[in-house]
Amino acid sequence: MIKYILNFKTYKEGTGKNALKLIKKLEATNMNPIICLQPGDVHLSSKTKLKIWAQHVDPIDYGSNTGWILPEDMKANGAKGVLINHSEHKTTKIRQIVKECQDLKLKTMVLVPKPEDIKKFIKYNPDYIGVEPPEYIGSKTTSVTSKPDLIKKSVKNSGDIPLFVGAGIKSHEDIKISKKLGAKGILAASAIVCSKDPKKKLLELKL
Repeated sequence: MIKYILNFKTYKEGTGKNALKLIKKLEATNMNPIICLQPGDVHLSSKTKLKIWAQHVDPIDYGSNTGWILPEDMKANGAKGVLINHSEHKTTKIRQIVKECQDLKLKTMVLVPKPEDIKKFIKYNPDYIGVEPPEYIGSKTTSVTSKPDLIKKSVKNSGDIPLFVGAGIKSHEDIKISKKLGAKGILAASAIVCSKDPKKKLLELKL
């Protein structure tokens, strides 16, 4: 079964009250996607049956860290997992973040732009690896599935760690190709969040 992770990013349609409205529409699909929210919206976990993840955390502990995102705070607000190293918010502290999240029993997904990077991070034992070539992120015309060899190599390099595919994912065909090539899940964002009918769009991606 393919798993779905939907990143609301900082789209207006996925922020604050709009985020909750969108979550409720997606709940109605019964597809149980994981929802990645901004730190200020993670508390919406208390208003949904869907699992909420934080889009980022920092490798810090309680103390003098103004403006940084405390993993413990995301956990306290109901986050079940964390995206790490998204191409829009890269970090050099991947090992430390994964370790802190593991200590808090938060799920982790390390994101990479290309298959060659995967081997650097599987030794940290994240729960998932996600490959998202940045040139396809947000694309309205193409997606990562136009590079089947990239997906195959990513699946191979991730070993026993489930691989998710993202960047430009927008169609049922994208999902079929991703699964056929060995991906265990997909990441999507604008195709769902910015859709005129998010519920219908997500259902179109159901396998």
